[in-house]
Amino acid sequence: MTKQIAGTVMGIVLASAGLAMPPLPLLAQDTGDDDAADQNIIVTATRIRQGGAQDIKHFRSVAFDGSFLPHTNSLSLEGLLGEHDLTLPAKAACAQMFCVNGYAMQASLPSRPQDEFFIGLGFESNIDAEAWKGEPLSLIAVVDRSGSMSGQPIARVKEGLLAALQQLRPGDRMGIVIYGSSTVVHLPVTDVEGNRDAIASAIRNIEIDGSTYMEAGLRLGYATAREELARSKGKTRLMLFTDENPNVGNVSPEGFMALAKAGSEQGIGLTTIGVGVHFDGALANRVSSVRGGNLFFLDRSGDAGDLFEEDFFNMVSEVAHDVTITMTPSKGYKITGVFGVPDGMMTEAPDGAVSVTVGSAFLSSNGGGIYASLGREGDREYLPLRQLDQGEPLLTAAISYTDATNGEKGRNAEGIMLGNGAPPERLRAAHMLVDEYFGLTEALALYHQQNDRKGAFAKLDSLTKRMEGAGLEGFDKEVELVSGLRGRAAYLAGYGGELPKELRHLSLVGEWEVVSLAGVNDLSRGDTVQITERGEFITQRTAGRDKGDEIRQSYQVNEQQLYIEYTDLVLNYRVTGDRLVLSMPLYDVRITLRRKEG
Repeated sequence: MTKQIAGTVMGIVLASAGLAMPPLPLLAQDTGDDDAADQNIIVTATRIRQGGAQDIKHFRSVAFDGSFLPHTNSLSLEGLLGEHDLTLPAKAACAQMFCVNGYAMQASLPSRPQDEFFIGLGFESNIDAEAWKGEPLSLIAVVDRSGSMSGQPIARVKEGLLAALQQLRPGDRMGIVIYGSSTVVHLPVTDVEGNRDAIASAIRNIEIDGSTYMEAGLRLGYATAREELARSKGKTRLMLFTDENPNVGNVSPEGFMALAKAGSEQGIGLTTIGVGVHFDGALANRVSSVRGGNLFFLDRSGDAGDLFEEDFFNMVSEVAHDVTITMTPSKGYKITGVFGVPDGMMTEAPDGAVSVTVGSAFLSSNGGGIYASLGREGDREYLPLRQLDQGEPLLTAAISYTDATNGEKGRNAEGIMLGNGAPPERLRAAHMLVDEYFGLTEALALYHQQNDRKGAFAKLDSLTKRMEGAGLEGFDKEVELVSGLRGRAAYLAGYGGELPKELRHLSLVGEWEVVSLAGVNDLSRGDTVQITERGEFITQRTAGRDKGDEIRQSYQVNEQQLYIEYTDLVLNYRVTGDRLVLSMPLYDVRITLRRKEG
């Protein structure tokens, strides 16, 4: 029998009642596959970046959140590339919206020995970004106020909304829809000019309420936006603030994507702003891939101000639709990989060409690109690389698109050849980011799926050395991420002498047997306790009238104390050898447990 018991820990009932202790702070607070033809790309004043996920801040925020090594649910190559300015050097002035700008280098990806060359496709443009951003905006914020948004997540949302309000100008309009157990228009769409104080007050007055009915929130948001279309002086856009953890109504990605697609066809785009460690990055990546969509994450206090000051008008400014990039390798070569766009976006032709179709293009502050690798054609697998003729490219890239403002079609193409000199540093940076992505995913898969701790360490150790030796500017946070995970993997593999300080609480993880106790009424010697890395606290009763019962609870922990969630219990802990001591000296509570072998 399984029980969920409030006010107890391991089935413990304190002999002294009447506790009123607040939850203790965590070590890491809340600080910070896809639909084929619907992924977006991002445009700078002169360049294009692939879209959907624009960062991996959520992955960074959970990478060191108290677990040994993170899962890769919210790690995407598009997001990793999106955090860096990967602008390639311009070759010539561009006389239209998009012009292909490509470079090539020798590939050196340990995870992909079949790759001989690495191609970067940047994009030039004649767009006047400032004029493009000057069009008036009607912004409808759709705010998740469910229980999982309590505390820092909702505070971050309010911070983001206030930061967005600061960016809005005369002529812009703003409304707010809130959803939880109920869904309402919290603020009708209102002119910003003359109403800033009232809008700010409405933002501050958003309160937490119940479950996560995201479907209802989006439906009312789109209905509000459709009514606004007739009154808007320019473009109309939804901005969804959520931890993306829906539990009521249609919770499937397809359901949300259908809403977003229908909205985009009516001229209503969707920007998703993720908050909180519970943020469902996989779901959000799919929803943000829809035509007209993009995705950002707020991982710490102050992040919203930085994000909106730099990128607010970029993230709401679509400039093109239905962009198709076709890459055709020369004879003797084949495309072995395309990076920075989801696999589902790509189609292959009999001549070996690969086409990528993306839904929308936006302004952006970071230059970027789409990347491909080349290898030998199948019939030359065991032959030398074919020598190219004079002036013959490795690959030809062609782009077609529809101007978002006038519906006109555009085309451009360029042949990409291997240069004689050193490759551009930003192409080397993109190559390193691709290496980082595959190195991380392989190492974390070895740990989580195969329980190969030594293999995971070897992958992270080798990747750390490559990144430290690359000498690339702006890679400090990448080296910090990978080397930090390497340190944890070293301990897990038995190569590190001491558990890293931030992981000392993980010495609690394992299965324990109660050997002595005092100050508790509902626990017996011989009972077992399982403390999992995922925050589960499971007690098995082995004696008395409750023999056979299983009690499941959740916990939070810092370096000194263990808090059983939804109770008043905050226990000091100490691990010495195979013994765990839990205590509350003020109430004369002391429980000693012994780690069970195996």
